[in-house]
Amino acid sequence: MCSPKSMSWIMIPLILGFFIGSILVRVQVDVPTGVTTFNPTGSKGSALVVYHPGLSDFQEDVTRAFIEGLVEAGWRCDLTTASRRTPEKLDDYDLLVLGAPTYEWRPASPVKRYVERLGDLGGIPTALILTGGGSTARAASLFVELVQVANGTVIEMLEIWQGAPNEELHGIPDPLVIARRAGAELVLP
Repeated sequence: MCSPKSMSWIMIPLILGFFIGSILVRVQVDVPTGVTTFNPTGSKGSALVVYHPGLSDFQEDVTRAFIEGLVEAGWRCDLTTASRRTPEKLDDYDLLVLGAPTYEWRPASPVKRYVERLGDLGGIPTALILTGGGSTARAASLFVELVQVANGTVIEMLEIWQGAPNEELHGIPDPLVIARRAGAELVLP
């Protein structure tokens, strides 16, 4: 028979393992939402912005700041999350924006699955927004490769960190200012 003390040494790893496993599954599950349009009368072009929200509000906040920059520059933007309900017809768009948090040194799986469902992107200009705690280089490389293999044209690879200084990459610390500026300054080839 086990003593209460020895039972706690068994239960703690089990509970911790279940908790971590639940988080890893949760971050890779689609989160369906509707499409929200920003600046419906935008004259510069039309952008479809697809992202995975992740565990915190960080990816959504960064994505929305990027949209603010696009709107400031005159773009019409449709925002939604990556799921089976996400629009797959890109003919009405001049720009595709994909946003993903980094998990296990890769972009979140819902965005990857969305791109794979799209198949051939037909060369559409694509901006990528990748968030992570820090050191997102491997995930960024995989994200770019994912889009290029699908015949998309990567015009921006924006890495923004939540837990490391953004000055290393962008010269300024505020992730939302970085994202907004990147959206406002985005130029199509």
